[in-house]
Amino acid sequence: MLAVAVECCLRSFMKAFCCDNYKDEAVLQELMSQYYPKGNRPQIIVSPFSEKLYNIHGRKAHNQEYPSVLDIITASSPVIINCLIDMRGIESILIIKEKEKARRVMQQGRPPKNCREAFTMEGDQVYPNRYYTSDISMAKYLGGDLESEISMLESDLENHQAQLSRFQLHVTSVTEDIVRMESELNSTIMTLKKTLVSVNQVKATITELENAGEEHIDDVSSLEEVAQENRQKIEAEKQTVHEAKTELDNHQKTAEDIESKYASVRVRLDQLSEDTEPLMDEQLKLEAECAKHKRTLKILENKLKAHEDNIQAMRSDLAQREEELQEYVAKATEISPERQQVTRSPKSIDTEITWLQKKLKVYESNHGEHEQVVREYAEALALYKEKTNQVRDLRRFIDRLDTIMSDRQSRYKTMRRSLSVRCKLYFNNFLIKMNCCGSMIFDHNNETLSISVTPPGREDNGASDMRSLSGGERSFSTVCFMLSLWEITESPFRCLDEFDVYMDMHNRRISLDLLLELSERQHLRQFIFVTPLTTSHLPKTKLIKIHQLQDPEGDRSERVDDNV
Repeated sequence: MLAVAVECCLRSFMKAFCCDNYKDEAVLQELMSQYYPKGNRPQIIVSPFSEKLYNIHGRKAHNQEYPSVLDIITASSPVIINCLIDMRGIESILIIKEKEKARRVMQQGRPPKNCREAFTMEGDQVYPNRYYTSDISMAKYLGGDLESEISMLESDLENHQAQLSRFQLHVTSVTEDIVRMESELNSTIMTLKKTLVSVNQVKATITELENAGEEHIDDVSSLEEVAQENRQKIEAEKQTVHEAKTELDNHQKTAEDIESKYASVRVRLDQLSEDTEPLMDEQLKLEAECAKHKRTLKILENKLKAHEDNIQAMRSDLAQREEELQEYVAKATEISPERQQVTRSPKSIDTEITWLQKKLKVYESNHGEHEQVVREYAEALALYKEKTNQVRDLRRFIDRLDTIMSDRQSRYKTMRRSLSVRCKLYFNNFLIKMNCCGSMIFDHNNETLSISVTPPGREDNGASDMRSLSGGERSFSTVCFMLSLWEITESPFRCLDEFDVYMDMHNRRISLDLLLELSERQHLRQFIFVTPLTTSHLPKTKLIKIHQLQDPEGDRSERVDDNV
């Protein structure tokens, strides 16, 4: 009933497509290019999909009597509703069936809150300050009667096919005329070319004869006969040329006549095309009106059938009530064979029946109906079993989570202990390069780390704290600590800045060898070392790149970049 109004409101969005992202849009465009011309493709709307409807309580048009477009349409996915809200604002468009009411609501007073426009049942568009009449008389996509639409489309298809056949026959005849005229024109042109060739040959013959007469002028007597023959030939050729020119003029006139006929045929064909368009439009309008009348007739037939069914149902109900009356009379006859004469008025009997019914209701309200009590008990029992199953499943899930967390904690502690042991081993191995020894104490509970290093020659004094070491020893110990951390961590980039400032040349050489050895072993990572000291003693390999900066005011800084 409101299909025309909804289609007039949505217009081109009836054939639009929704895509979640521009990548999907490109795929859909590629698919459309196979079936649609470039300028006649459906619209594609790109918007991220959401499984929840928008909250439009503050923007929706409020009117208790007339619904909005959002209220009367249904969709299988909230994405469609959200898209129509974004692109068309269907929450602020009302559907008012009658034109007069639509004008009164939208134009004779203040429109309803949040209402921008309205549509009538015929598809007319109503604004607060203007009114547009719809050019659509029937629904194309939302029609409910599929059989009538199919039959109407089939009749339209047959009419169009008949018109197409007539036009094709006419075009075929016109095409045949054009081909025939073109062939006649081509034959005329070929005849003209042949005539021109003959004229040129005659002219050449005349020129040759004149030249021959000049060369043999002395032998006049012997050539008089030849000259006479040549004159006769010239006259004959002139006559031939004259006839050829006459024939050429005739062919030219024929060609001009053919061209004028061809032009008139083309004009007539164009005129027929122009005359056919309004006739086709008129035919479409008449067919649409005919389909509308057919739908109206079918609706009236359905109403008539509904009324007949209603009458039949009422007759059946009357017969049933008569049967019930006979049953009540039979039951009363069993109680009292003779019909009792009632002296009380029907009103008093109805009053007594009403009082008894009220008394029965009071009893049922105090004690409840048996069926209702049994039904409520069954519902409560089913709800209890359902909740019990849910609680049992939740407890199993919680136990499973506890087991998983315990396992994860155990694995985490094992991994942490393994990393601590590895770090200690790497630290001692790197210190051995300098004939040093040391220890690392990890306190995971207090989250602390204690490092002690014993330089060579101080074994009797025991382990020394980092603060008691010299600058070079502390720098070397720090480098060893960094290398240990690098061995147990996964990082694609490793950087050290001025790590050898406080080292002597011996310690610096050992530290650089350790760093270069580690970088060659871990060739999939990049190491960046920044030092202000010279790097001239480093090996020249393709894995090491040295970027030397200019000396600022006598200072020199170098950066060693190992792109292993």
